[in-house]
Amino acid sequence: LSGQSFGNLFLAAMNGVCGSYVEAVRNVSDILSVKGTVLPVTLDDININARLYDGSVIKGEKNISEGLKLGDKRIERIELVPKNARILPDAKAAIADADLIVLGPGSIYTSVIPNLLVKGVYRAIKKANAKVVYVCNIMSQPGESDNMTAFDHVEAIYRHSCEGLIDICIANTQDLPERMKKSYNHQN
Repeated sequence: LSGQSFGNLFLAAMNGVCGSYVEAVRNVSDILSVKGTVLPVTLDDININARLYDGSVIKGEKNISEGLKLGDKRIERIELVPKNARILPDAKAAIADADLIVLGPGSIYTSVIPNLLVKGVYRAIKKANAKVVYVCNIMSQPGESDNMTAFDHVEAIYRHSCEGLIDICIANTQDLPERMKKSYNHQN
């Protein structure tokens, strides 16, 4: 369990209790008093791999950020394993009916892009009448998006889906306050 996010562990535990991932998400939404509907993009059991520009492959979400911290490596492509994960029909319908589609915030390569790789997702988003807003993380994900600009984030999304998927990008253009810089540098 070391290195797993609380959210992933909480959902895994609720999945065990509820017997289905959809029910787990519904119950977590109730517990957290989430307004609106939260749906998983797929019910298929998937993992992600990162193919790096040097040709090497890092397998598994947890290993991606950790592996990238070890050297000057950059992700060329994220891949789903298996590649044929299918969009949940309820998620596809929700995308089609959406007034606004928001991507992020979240780790670009381990949270945002994997959802777009599920078969049918980015095509459903592109086909929808809603505006698509990408909320760029306000800080770099150590090892994953170090030195990436907002443009680099959008370009990575386009490289994994299709050009023009995003209508609006929201990005923080302010420098970190000095106290946050010290805290952030201390963690790295």
